[in-house]
Amino acid sequence: MNPGDLLTLTIEKVAHGGFCVARFKGVVIFVRHALPGEVVEAQLLALAPGKKSWFAQTINVLTSSPQRVKSKCEFFKADGCGGCDWQHTTAKYQQELKLEVLIEQLTRFGQVENAAEICTMHAVEPSQDYWRSRIRLVAAENGAWGFRKFRSHEIQEIDKCLIADEKINQVLSTLEPGIENDEVLIVNSKDETIVYPVEDRQRNTPAAIQEVDGHDFSVAGDGFWQVHPAAASTLSNAIKNEIKDATINSFADLYAGVGVLAHAVLQIHPNAKATVVESDRNASNKAIDNLAAFKTVKVFSDRVDRWVNKVKFDFDLVVLDPPRSGAGQNVMRKIC
Repeated sequence: MNPGDLLTLTIEKVAHGGFCVARFKGVVIFVRHALPGEVVEAQLLALAPGKKSWFAQTINVLTSSPQRVKSKCEFFKADGCGGCDWQHTTAKYQQELKLEVLIEQLTRFGQVENAAEICTMHAVEPSQDYWRSRIRLVAAENGAWGFRKFRSHEIQEIDKCLIADEKINQVLSTLEPGIENDEVLIVNSKDETIVYPVEDRQRNTPAAIQEVDGHDFSVAGDGFWQVHPAAASTLSNAIKNEIKDATINSFADLYAGVGVLAHAVLQIHPNAKATVVESDRNASNKAIDNLAAFKTVKVFSDRVDRWVNKVKFDFDLVVLDPPRSGAGQNVMRKIC
């Protein structure tokens, strides 16, 4: 087996990262742009980490899934934009596939026996097109703006993004050409859409204002924020529903960002003593501002894995929203 080889594969199930799983002579193949149950012709791309499995790209669909649809995005193709993984099926089926991935990850790696019972799918809207609240673009050699191709530094030039909010596309259409490899963020704020140069790390750029459950939060333009406009409110409401009948006199919000989840707890328990921990100083400063209405809040600009080693007291509740790499064993042991 070598890069470039064409294989006929029967797709078994969904996998993490936008892939589906197939097998060829006992070797696992992670296939892009396929769906469970399909038979496809796929081209090998490269060995996966560990050198025992392969990545592959669907070239032809020989037996199609009833869930397959024709993508409306002209840039969604084998050698096109690397941003979207699932434009070849509906938003509803995408959610079902991602729920399968979550359940398998918790069962297989987390050894959570009741993962299927505790995982739920939130039907948030808008669900299909023109919803994303921020995009990151890079300038091609000719100055045109676009997205990186899949696992590549090559750029797919675009004039519109199918999943970006229409206000972002309007700004994109008037964006001046860039210098090669320049990058910009286009971000929806509450009352405007703002362009942030990525290389400008001076903290004098205007903050974006994001609304969650009727409350405004100040966020650094290049700081982390959920890209789906309903995501923060969905998470906030999930927490409020869980704690509405609990007795909470003190709590910790770890990896707190600008304080959105601490704010959710304080809406239900406004007199609880809140300890808010965030390593990014700019975000922790925003959290101080965003939580100023509550007098029982202490914000620490510190790494959570360092902070937990210094804590001498207990909390009634811990809320944590770690980065993709996770909280890690040390943090979780300390919390437990």
